[in-house]
Amino acid sequence: MSDLEVGDHLGPLDQVVSAFLVREYAHAVEEASERHQGVAIVATPTLMHAFKKRLMEHACPLGVGPTARMHLVYDAVCHRPIPGGTTVVLAAEITGRYEKRGRERMEATFEVRDKTTGEAYMTYYDTTLLSYRSNA
Repeated sequence: MSDLEVGDHLGPLDQVVSAFLVREYAHAVEEASERHQGVAIVATPTLMHAFKKRLMEHACPLGVGPTARMHLVYDAVCHRPIPGGTTVVLAAEITGRYEKRGRERMEATFEVRDKTTGEAYMTYYDTTLLSYRSNA
């Protein structure tokens, strides 16, 4: 991950948003709403974190790099709910890298789109601290 550069593209990857995936993720984040557990389920907005992890593992199969990283800031725009059973396409672009207070940051924009129609379900803006280290 530490070798990604501005302009790099991750994906596209297809992902089936199965009822099992939605229910297990909702259970893991203690979201007990019927809309994530019932018959006509929709994905939790935070399922984007699992999508991000899958894209990063695909793009960076050797891992995160020589220094620890920390998820710093994110902002998600949910355009519409993702129904269970939908096949989506995951993609991302590295949009920025900069240093602040001696620590390197990377910005990326992730998108989740309907595989059939191309319509956007979610846009996710992420800033990751690439060179995290403790002050100890």
